[in-house]
This record gives sequence, C-alpha cells and structure tokens, in this order.
Amino acid sequence: MLDSMTYIARALTDMDEPFVRYKTLLNIYGRDPGSREIRILRDEVRESTLAKTLLAEQDASGRIPLDPDDKWRGAHWVLYMLAEVGSAAGDRRLFPLRDQACDWLFAADRLTPVCGAIEGNALYYLHFLGLDQGQSDELATRLIAGLSKPGKSPAAFGQALHALRGLTLHAKVRDDAGARQGADQLAEHLLAHHLYQKADGQPLSADCTALHYPCYEHCDPLLALKVMVEAGRLDDERCRDALDLVRGKQFDDGTFPAERKHYRVGRIGKGNDSLVDWGGSDKRRTNLHVTCDALGVLRAAGERF
Repeated sequence: MLDSMTYIARALTDMDEPFVRYKTLLNIYGRDPGSREIRILRDEVRESTLAKTLLAEQDASGRIPLDPDDKWRGAHWVLYMLAEVGSAAGDRRLFPLRDQACDWLFAADRLTPVCGAIEGNALYYLHFLGLDQGQSDELATRLIAGLSKPGKSPAAFGQALHALRGLTLHAKVRDDAGARQGADQLAEHLLAHHLYQKADGQPLSADCTALHYPCYEHCDPLLALKVMVEAGRLDDERCRDALDLVRGKQFDDGTFPAERKHYRVGRIGKGNDSLVDWGGSDKRRTNLHVTCDALGVLRAAGERF
C-alpha cells in the first residue's frame, strides 16, 4: 500500500485541477499555507472552472438571486464551498456575496436558528476567504452561547463539527480565548463519542460511517478527522476508530471513494441542488475530493508517502 500511496500522491501533484494540487501540496507534502507556492495555487483555484461554476448564478450586482441558505446554491453555501476547495483570500468579486450572506445572518426576521452549519460555516469562510469585516466576533459569540447542551443525534454531530471548525479558525485568527475554550468543549464532546459513535460504541447511523463530499451541514468520519486535524486533536487516542474506519475504505491504488452524497446536480428546484458535480457516489470508483482529504488526514496521522 505504501508504494500505491506514494504513487497516487505524486500523481495528484501533476493533475491539472488546481484544488487537487493545492490540497496535495498543503496537506500531504506539508507546504506552508502562507508560502508563495500555496498562494499561487489558491489564485489558480479562484480562476478555475470549479470556482466559476459555483459562482455561475451571480447577477449583475454580484449577488445570487436566491435565499442565501438555499441548499446548495445560495450565497452562504457557495462561499463555504469556495473556502472548502481553497479559493484565494480577498477576492473582491465575493464582496457582494459576503454582504448578501451577512445581511441574512444578521437580519432581525431571520428564520433559521443559530447553529454550527450556519454560524460555524460562516465563520470559516469569512476568515479563510479574507472577507471578515468584524462580523465574525458576533457569530462566534452566538455559537459559544449555544454550547451548553450539544446533542447526540447525527444532525447534532454535524452541527457540532461545523461549529468546531469555525470556532477553531476564529480562535486562531483572533487569538480569542473564549472561542478556543468553546472549540475545546465541542472537540471533547465529539471525541467522547469517538467522532461517530453512540454511547454503546455502535455508529450513530449508517450514513455517519460513509464517506461523502461535500458534507455541507452533515457529519461523516472523514470530515470529523479533518476538523480534528485543524483543531490539533488528531493525536487523541479516541480518533483511532475513525482513522481505522477511513483506512478500511481505501482502494489498493491508494485512492478513496465517495460512498454517498448529499446533492443532486442541476437546478431541479427541490433543494439539495448543486451546479457542480463533485464526482458522484460510487463505492467502487475513485473520488478526487475524498482522496485528497483522506490522504491529508492519513499524512497528519503519521502515514508515510
């Protein structure tokens, strides 16, 4: 398997798709996030067909004429996915989308409750894409205020993961002790359940053991491990079950599949629509998005390439 993993890691660096090279060099080969090489790759992601497809519904004002939380084509989700694939920070073309998302996030009549998939993901993209104008502090405060009783359902685990991801980045960027404490509390809750298990050691659900891309507002073992890497908690022994679960899904050539998906390609209008085909779901076929993320997690866990 080592030879296969070495081969696929090298092959990924030669691919045309910028997000593949970005994630490979950053997460597998350990390049500095602030290096010129990584900045150039993030610029390439910004100009890629993938990024342009995500932004295809921007109108003349730069906004997307849908509710910002429209799944998965609204401004909130588009910005989150641009951050997820590594698009460049400070892109002025995203300012109207940021303003649209923030108008909704802070609207007095907003119907969507405070949750990790909203406030947490917004924290993540505002910082990662260099779009924050001070809104992040209020978003972090909202998340921290709602941490008293994290739930134990699959949906609650998804919310906790996305809240943890946002608070982790906010704590790093802002050197915010409150956000760091909140992130630690969420990480401990998830680790107490080995990232995907009930109290009796059984999986929360079959879906919680499958690999997906993207996860959007949901949880899966790979996303949980990615977030633990970002939170500096991957060395916790309670990550071991999830690591073994993900390793067990690796093909002989070193790649990984997406086993299930949370989207439908097109403008169907019934929710869960995506303009981007993220590689579909097939337990027998390689998915590049899952492969890049899984290899990055395994590298962080000490695997050699």
